[in-house]
Amino acid sequence: MKKIKLRKIGYSAIGVLVLLVIGMAIRYMVRSNMKGNQMVLTEYPFVRNLEDKVLATGTIVPKEEVEVKPNIPGIIDSIYVREGDKVRKGDMIATITVVPNINEMNAALQEIKTAQLQIEQAQINLDNQEIQYRMSESLYEKGVISRKDYADAEQQYKNTNKQLEIAEQQLRIAQRHLEIAKTGITPELRELATTEVRSKLDGTVLEVPVKVGGQVVEVNAFNSGTTIATVADLNTLIFKGKIDEAQAGKLEEGMEMNILVGGLRDRKFPGKLTLIAPRGEDDHGSIKFPVEGNVFNPDSVYIRAGYSANAEIILQSEKDALLLDEALIQYDGDDDLPFVEVKQLDGSFKKVNVELGGSDGINVQIRSGIDKDDEIKVWNPSQQEIEKAKAMGHPKVIKRG
Repeated sequence: MKKIKLRKIGYSAIGVLVLLVIGMAIRYMVRSNMKGNQMVLTEYPFVRNLEDKVLATGTIVPKEEVEVKPNIPGIIDSIYVREGDKVRKGDMIATITVVPNINEMNAALQEIKTAQLQIEQAQINLDNQEIQYRMSESLYEKGVISRKDYADAEQQYKNTNKQLEIAEQQLRIAQRHLEIAKTGITPELRELATTEVRSKLDGTVLEVPVKVGGQVVEVNAFNSGTTIATVADLNTLIFKGKIDEAQAGKLEEGMEMNILVGGLRDRKFPGKLTLIAPRGEDDHGSIKFPVEGNVFNPDSVYIRAGYSANAEIILQSEKDALLLDEALIQYDGDDDLPFVEVKQLDGSFKKVNVELGGSDGINVQIRSGIDKDDEIKVWNPSQQEIEKAKAMGHPKVIKRG
């Protein structure tokens, strides 16, 4: 009986040992299979022209824009243009009717009456003084009075005559004041101040902010005047925008630009940077610098003033550069040197230091360390890339480049 029990115990121990061995073998095989199927994504470098650039946001505006204003006050009688019309220099924009100022007319009429009275009095004084002068002249010739008395009489006659001339001049000034009160202008200045408002340049009417019957004020030293129309040359446009202070120091006047106009489905126009403001402006808590650049339109595309636009300012251009997705670059924790993991013949990956050049924000130039035939490990694949790899049949290597 003891032998049978020992035999049963031995068989049980052997069975447990076999089960343990089988379990370990299955576990090893599963782990090996999972390791063999582990997905590794790679990407190839590629050769392409590189533009290292910064972005400025802004608008398209005319380089030459003029506000057409009257040089006499009045009421808008007629308007001959509307927004979008093409005009030539000298074309009629509007006409103005001068409204007489009653208070000024009354004041001018009073000035005329006063000047007329002064003339009458001066004429009487002159007549009396002339009689005195003729008498003094006769007495002097007869030797009755001295030469000094005669000279005094002569001078007094001349002064009285001058007073008459001054009174006549005051009358003419009062008459001009009356003419201005009635018509807004004197005959001598009619060519300079006119009721006809005309364009000052060739271009397109951008805005007509007044209406018939509206009152307008002339341009003077104390008033900027009423704008009747805004005319601009849309054939000569500029980009006006702002750029972040971190990028402003990289810019120089004369740099090439690519200007993308949002209203034209991001159509791209060449340009050239012409101005970097010497002083920054506070823009919602951050400092930005105004920039300007000429916009070139070789195909004569109709570009409306005020379109929003983005300007890519090209800092550096490199032809046939070896590029790699910037996200694949890793940095050593000790000395912060850039490196990538290059796939070897046995399927393993080797750390290789690389020298970087310029960047366009997505791809970076590789100056040395690898070539275009090297497979670079994607060390931080996105979930979208992994799903794409699975959809392609669970390959071990996906070549994105």
